[in-house]
Amino acid sequence: MFLKHAKRILLFLICLAFGGIIGSYSDTPLPLLSLLVVTGAFVFLGMEIAVYLLLIALPFSFRYILPGRFEIQTPTEPLLGMLVAVYCAEKIVDRVLQKERPENTFPFLVPLCAYIFVTFLSGINTPDLFGTFKGALRATVYMLFSVIVYAVIQNRATLKRLFIAIFPSAAVAVIWTVIVLIYRIDAWQWTSAYRSAPFTNYSVYGAFTAIFFLICLSRLLFDNSTYDRVLWTAWFVCFSVGLLMCFSRGVWLSVIVTVGFILLQLGRGVTHKKILFMGAACLILLVCLNLPGVYNIIIERVSSAVDISYASNRARLLRWGQAVVMFLENPILGKGYGAFAMLYEEDVALVGSYTAQYQLGAHSEYLQVMAELGIV
Repeated sequence: MFLKHAKRILLFLICLAFGGIIGSYSDTPLPLLSLLVVTGAFVFLGMEIAVYLLLIALPFSFRYILPGRFEIQTPTEPLLGMLVAVYCAEKIVDRVLQKERPENTFPFLVPLCAYIFVTFLSGINTPDLFGTFKGALRATVYMLFSVIVYAVIQNRATLKRLFIAIFPSAAVAVIWTVIVLIYRIDAWQWTSAYRSAPFTNYSVYGAFTAIFFLICLSRLLFDNSTYDRVLWTAWFVCFSVGLLMCFSRGVWLSVIVTVGFILLQLGRGVTHKKILFMGAACLILLVCLNLPGVYNIIIERVSSAVDISYASNRARLLRWGQAVVMFLENPILGKGYGAFAMLYEEDVALVGSYTAQYQLGAHSEYLQVMAELGIV
């Protein structure tokens, strides 16, 4: 009984001390250092809970703050960085103490470490060594998160807890965005409609929603075990509606190709599921296309993908061309991680006053990796 009250009192004192530090030393680095210490202690005591909290906060972390020269995606990135730091520290201590290695290790650790090494090695040709190393370190933290998730999610029980943690927050973020887009239905196809939503633009929103849509679809089609089908159907409907509000051509194409591949994996004995899904999809699509003004907007959006008169298409071609030129200049190690944003300059004569949504990228992950990291 005494220990129970002691834990509560200790937690209260820690919060009180942290609040006092923030109030008294707000103009110094001390509050940030205190936050990192508290986060590190929390991660050390409960790494699995920290992973769940990080994924719960993920849908609300797509907007950035810029303290000085650093770009931070809050609240997930400080927690993610501390997760990786604590995990690496634990592995170093285990190696020093010569503890036995677990048999079930991350299967792609060697190629992942090789890719991380190449990411830093590409800094040889970079125009800004500090910027490249900062970006490479940040990318490394994200890559190592896969190792942490593999270490934490080792059985069906932890996987179930993971789904319980992430699906409600994802649904809240999608429903929130759908409400915002309906409120601004006259501009739902533009990035400006997302100003009050958790997501910054339709591409980020569409990619996030598509992941959960495909997970729900896969389970409903393939999983014949006992589970709450009503709940999973509700999740599926939620993310389907969210996907219908997305205006990204890349997301449309990706979902169509992936759904086609999923349907091909169904055996002959479940043809009724294919017919039911395709019939429902066609009916919903037909209803959506008959809504006032929707058909013309979608046809214009699809046809504009190959229309060179659009400034966005000219800007995209310029970025692709710049990425190819960068690769040809340094085909082995590339120009350095993040170098595309440092070297690319928009041609005002071709694109006019158009400001690209992907201001720092090549609008192609493959070409950008090829230009920045080379063929190694």
